[in-house]
Amino acid sequence: MPMRYYFNLINHTERILDDTGIEVATPEQAHAQALKAVQEMRAEGEDSAEWDDWRLEVSDAAGAVAFSVSLAGRLH
Repeated sequence: MPMRYYFNLINHTERILDDTGIEVATPEQAHAQALKAVQEMRAEGEDSAEWDDWRLEVSDAAGAVAFSVSLAGRLH
């Protein structure tokens, strides 16, 4: 059964909320999509340091945070 996850950008003072989300079959697929999104954001950005205070917070349909990915530094 597909699950819907929402990818919200969060820093200390701002929240950019995803009101659409994506459907995936497993939480692992949501995590893979989050890493892909962060990589794409970094590739498009002129100055990656501007994202250092931000994180991509992934929540389920009930609003519970499943995990978050920092936009600072390198992805592993």
